[in-house]
Amino acid sequence: MLTQYRKILMQNHWCEEAIGLTSQQSAWLLHQGSLTQKLLQVTQDFNVQITEQKWLAKNTEKMTACNLAQSDSDYWYREVLLKEANCPWIFAQTLLPKETIENVAQEVPLLGEQPIGLWLFAQQPKRTLLAWQQDHESGMYMRRACYRLNGYPLEVRELFLPAFLFP
Repeated sequence: MLTQYRKILMQNHWCEEAIGLTSQQSAWLLHQGSLTQKLLQVTQDFNVQITEQKWLAKNTEKMTACNLAQSDSDYWYREVLLKEANCPWIFAQTLLPKETIENVAQEVPLLGEQPIGLWLFAQQPKRTLLAWQQDHESGMYMRRACYRLNGYPLEVRELFLPAFLFP
């Protein structure tokens, strides 16, 4: 399943408008604040499961948005499942260039099973992009957000899994 989720998140047909979304979908996909905070309002047993985290060499295929490819360094890649109890609701990926880690995000590789959203929004990031798309094959929705922390970039992608019913 994770391989399928990764493939879906690599698609590049992003939209920044709420066209074609229900009000519930729009409330989640175009939410301006922390998605983690929003999830905490509707879950009883929220938890994070790390599926992968590692350094990636520059020019890796995962670097497709937010001008991260302009960086001349390696990237920290973090991949998690955001869950309600044992039920995965959202598959999320975060990419941070080495310069971002070294200068403003030293804590990120040490977060463990803490959600990155709570850390990120405490830093008061500047969002430079928020977009969504729907995978036509699976019907799943996803969103992508680009941020700057004191000028340093990072990208977060989130895939809303079938068990997530847009409460």
